[in-house]
Amino acid sequence: MAKQQFDLTQTLFWKILHQTIKWLMIIGSVVSTACMVYAVIVRYIFTGNFYGSDEVIMLFAFWLYFMGAAYGSFENSHIKADLLNVYIKNMRVKDGIAVFAQFCTVVVNTVILVWATRYFTSEIAKWGLSTSLKIPLVIPKSAIFFGFLLMEFYHVYYLQRDLRTYFKKGIFSEPRPGDYISAKVKAKYPELDIPTKEERAAQAKDASEKGGRE
Repeated sequence: MAKQQFDLTQTLFWKILHQTIKWLMIIGSVVSTACMVYAVIVRYIFTGNFYGSDEVIMLFAFWLYFMGAAYGSFENSHIKADLLNVYIKNMRVKDGIAVFAQFCTVVVNTVILVWATRYFTSEIAKWGLSTSLKIPLVIPKSAIFFGFLLMEFYHVYYLQRDLRTYFKKGIFSEPRPGDYISAKVKAKYPELDIPTKEERAAQAKDASEKGGRE
C-alpha cells in the first residue's frame, strides 16, 4: 500500500489560519466602514464630533489591508503581469518560468519581512501611543509584520509544492488550449496526457483539412 503524501492544506492548522485571516478581514472592513459612517452622521447631522475616530479607523484598517494581502497569497491570486503564458505553449518551459517567478517572489518577500520584523521590534521598544485615545501604536503596526509573515508562509508553501510536482510529474499547472510538451519530456513522463508539439501540429492540420472539406 502506497504511503499517502502529507497535505498541509487538509490540516486543522491550515483551516484555522484561513478562517482567522478571513474573520480579521471581515471585522476590519465592518468596523472601519461603521466608524466612517458614524463619524459622518455625528458631524453633519448632529453637529458633534467622534473623538479619535481616525485612530480607531487606522487600527482596523491596518489589519484589513495586510490581512487582505495575506489572503491574496493564500488564494495565490495576486495580480501578475504574466504575458509569457499567452505566447509560450511549451508546458515544461512555461511552468519552469512560473517556478522561477515564485522563487523571486519568496526572495523579495523575505527581504521585506526582515525589514518588517525590525520595524515591529522597534515599535515594541518605543511603545508609542496614539494622540487622542492613547492606543498603543504597535497594535495596528504589528499587522505589517504578521501580514508579510503570512505572505511568506503561503509563498514558500506554494513554491515547494509546485517545485516538487514539477520535478516529479514534469509540469504542475493545468494545460490550456494549444499547450504541448516536447517529445523528450513525453518520453520522461509518459503519464502526461498532453500532446507533443508534433502531435499538436498534426491535430491542427487535420482540423484545418476537415474544416476545408466542410
